[in-house]
Amino acid sequence: MKKVLKVLGIIIAILIVLVAIYYVVIHFDGFLNKDNPMTREEVVELLEKGKEYPNYYYASENSWIFGSLNETKTEIYIKDNVEKIMVDGKLHRWIDYNNDENISIFEDNEGKEYAGISNLDNFEENEESQRGFDYSLISNEEVFNTDFKYLGEKQVDGRDTIIVKVWNKDWVEVDSTKFYIDKETGLITRRIDYSALGFIKIDCNRNVKMDIVTDEDIERPNLDGYEILQ
Repeated sequence: MKKVLKVLGIIIAILIVLVAIYYVVIHFDGFLNKDNPMTREEVVELLEKGKEYPNYYYASENSWIFGSLNETKTEIYIKDNVEKIMVDGKLHRWIDYNNDENISIFEDNEGKEYAGISNLDNFEENEESQRGFDYSLISNEEVFNTDFKYLGEKQVDGRDTIIVKVWNKDWVEVDSTKFYIDKETGLITRRIDYSALGFIKIDCNRNVKMDIVTDEDIERPNLDGYEILQ
């Protein structure tokens, strides 16, 4: 009986160590420079700068411990206030915010393709978003009741990147959301959400590439062959 209890104790100890290692690994952001901390207000100002950045591409990839969460690949090209959205290599939507023109591409069950053309008169863009990079958890403290912490700065793919964390004031800090923000452009490059007392991690890598989008990438689509819907 003593041998059985001893074996069980060893197994439990090993499991505790493995869980502790797993927990530390999924929360580790690398070795951060904390010499120049930023306030919430300064970070929001940086994010607003990112909202106006004129030329970038991103293709978000979501993953967790069991692998990728993406069923489709969505790519967004942004240049000079024009946005093109591709889904699995096919045009899904094209928006010209300069001329308030919106083109949506879709097909019916028989494969016939349509182009819906509309204007953006009634479109209200989220003022706390970078073309889908929502940062209201940081900027709207009153609505989301969030605490804020500047974690530090490090190099990511050769670029200076700051990391900040927010969490609900009425809940535990380990269930938090981290944002990786490019220090020069203000663009959010990565978002990590923790839940279940910090044991579940969903990692959204935006795969942002700055200043690579050309005029050809975002030119108005040729709608020949599509049935036009106004």
